[in-house]
Amino acid sequence: MKQVEKHKDVEINGRTFRIKKFDALTGSFMLIKITGLLAPLVKNMDLGKLKGVNDVSEVDLKAFNIPGIMEGLGSLTEEDFKYVQERSLRVCGEMLPAGFTPVLNGEGNFGVLGLEDDTMTVLALTTHALVFNVKGFFQGSPLASIVGGLLTTSQQN
Repeated sequence: MKQVEKHKDVEINGRTFRIKKFDALTGSFMLIKITGLLAPLVKNMDLGKLKGVNDVSEVDLKAFNIPGIMEGLGSLTEEDFKYVQERSLRVCGEMLPAGFTPVLNGEGNFGVLGLEDDTMTVLALTTHALVFNVKGFFQGSPLASIVGGLLTTSQQN
């Protein structure tokens, strides 16, 4: 039986973060949310054309329904976005000299310095957490290379 990764370390803008797994209930809900967002992207796409694709750079972006995904993202409520982002950031922590420090503290405030106004790092962490936690669902499907290719920052294991 394949051992499931419990965490993953990633480097973003010279900082090392550890991403942990969602609890099963949060992970299930996030999977439903993510598939709902991906559905418009692949709605009119021939997924058979993705077979044999090893890297996201090999995918012809003209095959995607980009307006559909933008519409899906645009219709995401602020409440839903906050829920997804907060749950994603709660499984992230920065590896500091004093040890693992959660990105968000118990009150939902940033627990590490410099993230409160660093949109790109926060979005990268959110994306890493989501992909790390739901990628197993896509294994073996033509979407696996796309889901994996969403991450463009360097990673460490």
